[in-house]
Amino acid sequence: YLPSGAKWWDFWTKLEEEAQKYNIPNSDSDKDTVKALDPFFTSLSDEYTSIYIYGLQDGLYRAGYYPQAMLWNEPFNTFFQMTYRWIDEDVNQVYDRPIRFKNGYASVIISFYHSSFFIVPYAIFCLFLCISLFLAVILYFVGRKLKITVLLEESILKMSAGDLTTPIPSAGLDELGILAAELDKLRCTLQENILKEQELHKSNQELIAALSHDLRTPLTILKGYLEIARLNRNPSIQTEYLNRCLKKTDDIKELTDRMFEYALVYDTEADNVGSLQILEIPISFFQDSIKEHADFLELAGFKTELALTAAAFCDSFQVTADSAMVKRVLNNLFSNIIKYADKKEAVSISLSVSKSLTITLKNHIKDEQNHIESTQIGLRSAGKLMEQMNGSLTLQSKKDCFTAELTFPLYKKTDLFITE
Repeated sequence: YLPSGAKWWDFWTKLEEEAQKYNIPNSDSDKDTVKALDPFFTSLSDEYTSIYIYGLQDGLYRAGYYPQAMLWNEPFNTFFQMTYRWIDEDVNQVYDRPIRFKNGYASVIISFYHSSFFIVPYAIFCLFLCISLFLAVILYFVGRKLKITVLLEESILKMSAGDLTTPIPSAGLDELGILAAELDKLRCTLQENILKEQELHKSNQELIAALSHDLRTPLTILKGYLEIARLNRNPSIQTEYLNRCLKKTDDIKELTDRMFEYALVYDTEADNVGSLQILEIPISFFQDSIKEHADFLELAGFKTELALTAAAFCDSFQVTADSAMVKRVLNNLFSNIIKYADKKEAVSISLSVSKSLTITLKNHIKDEQNHIESTQIGLRSAGKLMEQMNGSLTLQSKKDCFTAELTFPLYKKTDLFITE
């Protein structure tokens, strides 16, 4: 676009030759002399070249030619001026030389604006590039957030469909991330509440089954005594049987009065243990209870072998437990014997005292396998009740023999010192 090589030299040669044909105006107000310089300017410049003449000594402006590219009509000129100023005129090529005119020397300043031909396309390209980069960055981050939003929507739909096991994906630390974290906490809370509700429902079912089982055992014994009394086979002990019947009715009443305490069997918190009525129970209480159950077993057609070896300890030691709970445990165990023990074999019942009070029940199992208890709610209830009273229930089944062993902590009557 600019003269180069020989053409560049020819431009300056022509400039010096043409300048010697014209006079330098005394000032920019010398209209005639300034007007006479028009052929000088038009012969050397084009629409992208400007020529200005200044006094060599005083440096004052004399005349000049403004490039026509700067004078284009609106709106292109306005856009050109704006883009031209953006580049701060760095594309200009300015030259200043002293040139000899007809009447003396002057300073000639020449500015080439040929590079400005690219300003408008360059500005359009830069504008397009900036907008593209801006939109690319914005759309990238917006796209990421839209993907996260879609994932959150899918997670919420899964939660509404009942899937509470799939965790909510993490979404960063912004507002969507906080929303995802809170949704995951909500999912965990809902899952925990549903599991607790299911466990509560299961506990309620077991509670009803345990209550039914515990009430059925004294009712069965009561029915047995009443049937024997009706047959009037042993008139001498008729009064004893009636007294036992009255005692069983008291046991049934106590069970119904304390029916809400059955929830303790399925609660593992230590605070619930305090709801039990833990009192000092003499060893004779266990002896009497075992004898009563042994008598009923014999009336029901069983043979019993009793071995009560705690007589020497009755005055010195005792057990701390809930008497009602102990009755329920023994009722469940002896009821299990009545249902599943073989009457042909003797039932072994023993009570021993050493470091603890131990009650052992051993019986042979019937041959009929269809009588096996499906839920074993009585044994489970007895085991949990023993845990509540700091005791233990050990069950063992070998071939056709079943053994149940109850263990209670033993204390001295004087200072309740544990002998272990």
